[in-house]
Amino acid sequence: MTDDMLILHEKPDVQYMIAGWRRQWSDGGEISGGLPRYLIDKFGARRIGELGAEVSRMCYPFQVPGTHDIYRPRVSYKDGLPVSEMHRRNYFYDAGNGLIIYLGEEPWFRIDIYGQAFIQAIQELGIRQTVVVEGYNGAAPPDLERNVSCVYSQPFMKENLEKFGLRFSNYGSRGRSGPTIGMALITMVNQQHSDLEIFRLGAMAPMYPFNNTNNQPVGIARDHRAYYDIMRRLKVMFNLDIDLADLITMADTECHELQEALERIGSDNPRAKDLIDRARSDYVVSPFVEPANLDPALDRSLEDIIQNTPDTPADEV
Repeated sequence: MTDDMLILHEKPDVQYMIAGWRRQWSDGGEISGGLPRYLIDKFGARRIGELGAEVSRMCYPFQVPGTHDIYRPRVSYKDGLPVSEMHRRNYFYDAGNGLIIYLGEEPWFRIDIYGQAFIQAIQELGIRQTVVVEGYNGAAPPDLERNVSCVYSQPFMKENLEKFGLRFSNYGSRGRSGPTIGMALITMVNQQHSDLEIFRLGAMAPMYPFNNTNNQPVGIARDHRAYYDIMRRLKVMFNLDIDLADLITMADTECHELQEALERIGSDNPRAKDLIDRARSDYVVSPFVEPANLDPALDRSLEDIIQNTPDTPADEV
């Protein structure tokens, strides 16, 4: 269908959606902007739709002084003639495997219009569960599993989400805090659409409050370990057929380089070393242990053994 809010060129048979946003506020480790792009490339996903012209007109500025063309809409020309309309990149991709991937641009204005279009897409595609992926920076030890926080739209969702080693966020409970785009959409669904399930997975990407000798922040700009720790949860949640070995290979290299950099900085700067050491001692991981996938026949055999094993006498316990 085509209208001012949503354009869908086709409606594949899908169940799940993974959504993220480029250049958004909560994009530590390039998790929100980078993980969906990684998945689009990994699956060879096809673009099947986009948010419509009303979203482009109402939700973005033409430009922001001093930023050149970062926030201007996309255009293209050939031999001096326009060959495309000015547009924003808010695209839906079919990845197969029952999965839709959304990669958009964070809106600047009218979250009500943006949210209406996004929720319309969920409804028209018949998506059962939507996850928004986001990131935030902190002094996370590079060699450890990333903590993943969670916000969700419906009370009944928590029982299942508790199985995945998540920290349930208390963001905003101690004072005024503005929502991320993912949190805003979840709040809209919570208040207006009790039949829809949407949740946020937000991972902490390592970034320390000091610069290196090149005056660059000390951390991991694109955190593939965070990609991995989010995706191994979603692989189980959504029953995805995806090999994550490349992520852990890239993550090992990044984490090793950052660990070496932290050790060099700590050896020359006692205050930095104290901060690095305290960050490690204060860091508490909420681990996710992936369930073992037993062959159904073996699973039944083990169950038969357990059921047919005689009780152990009390004096042998």
